[in-house]
Amino acid sequence: MKHVKWLIIVFICAVTTVNLSCSRNVFDQEKYQEIIDSLSPVDTIDPNHDWILNASKVLIVNVPEIENVERIQVLTANPREEGDAEIVGEAFASSGDRVTMSISYPKIVSTLYVAAVDEEGYYTISSFAPATTSIINFDEVIVDHEKISYEPQPQQFTYCFEEEYPQPGDYDYNDVVVRIAQKRTGEKEMRFDVQLAAVGGMKQLAACIRLIDYKYDDIESVKTVDDLSFNKSANGKEIADQMLVVLKDKSVFLRGRNNEAVINLFVDAHWATGDLLDENYGVMTRKKYNVANSSGGDYQMMVPRKISYVVTFKNASDLNNLSMDKIDPFIIEEYNGGFFEVHTYIHRSAQVLNPYPTSPVRGLPWALSVPSSNFCWPLEGVNMGFLMKKATFGAYQTMGHSFGHWAMDQTKALDWYLFPSETRVFRFN
Repeated sequence: MKHVKWLIIVFICAVTTVNLSCSRNVFDQEKYQEIIDSLSPVDTIDPNHDWILNASKVLIVNVPEIENVERIQVLTANPREEGDAEIVGEAFASSGDRVTMSISYPKIVSTLYVAAVDEEGYYTISSFAPATTSIINFDEVIVDHEKISYEPQPQQFTYCFEEEYPQPGDYDYNDVVVRIAQKRTGEKEMRFDVQLAAVGGMKQLAACIRLIDYKYDDIESVKTVDDLSFNKSANGKEIADQMLVVLKDKSVFLRGRNNEAVINLFVDAHWATGDLLDENYGVMTRKKYNVANSSGGDYQMMVPRKISYVVTFKNASDLNNLSMDKIDPFIIEEYNGGFFEVHTYIHRSAQVLNPYPTSPVRGLPWALSVPSSNFCWPLEGVNMGFLMKKATFGAYQTMGHSFGHWAMDQTKALDWYLFPSETRVFRFN
């Protein structure tokens, strides 16, 4: 995307607080909004859009009187009948308990299933409508103490980031793509499985996860399975200290500016791919990973790396409220001498590790959260899928199910991410 130089100067003078002496009064928000609108590939954007595709809910579950009940799971499908049921909430429980728990599930799902699972893996399941039900009593059991042919896995979210903030993006949302799922693995333990799926940006980008409403002091420890690290290449070489630019701390657990609990994923997205990169005093050749369907030149296909982070809490009761809407993945970038955090829209003003100016301007967000484990992000240079003058184009352009329809009205086309244009998205063979 071509950037308007005078726009950048005006905006940075107005909002960047690092090493600049420009006055905030210089910023003309109306003028900047006009330029943002002129660059937007969407005719109009819902002014009240929250850019959220998942719903959140607090449930009260009355656990049935079943011997040796170990946990409660909330699932997207009946695992007795379908092979793709995913866990959207989980809590440890015993027979007869009354459990309060938080869940986060895709808005397109109208029926959920609650399961009481015993120590031997037998399921007792009841269904409910999350839009109207808050108390679960297992009144109508549809699966009665049966084994399931597979073990349901946690719902995985795909987070897609643009690296251009505070400038307008190119809206392909592939500069950093990470997939994240969480699984309750102990009374006081939550495991976050993180997969670095794509890096389409060309500058250094770091990434972290903030645990919303959890303080640094609430956590006993954070470690990775097998002591793996995104900060080590495939041959075990650790990133050099002189390359710590946008995030200068390689510790796996960080304290936020307001004492938030922060998991440090990686300090450099390109290094984190595991590719055998040559670096010389902080300078290295950067490629684009998994944003083209072939390798060559600046483009490289890779097998995504996956690392599991094990977070042990001091208080077991804290974990029942830790649903996926309580995590805030974000990337960190350098721009014009300042360090900016790129969050999903709802957390755009978080300023977790860095004090940075946030834009009051309306428009498309710089990050998206998609409640899907197989979401296909756009190829490099292909926008997400927009609607202009009643014509759709881009990666998700199916009429009535396009990203553009959702952008224009947050109540419509909530299933847009299920309708990719196959030749315009990256898909693993």
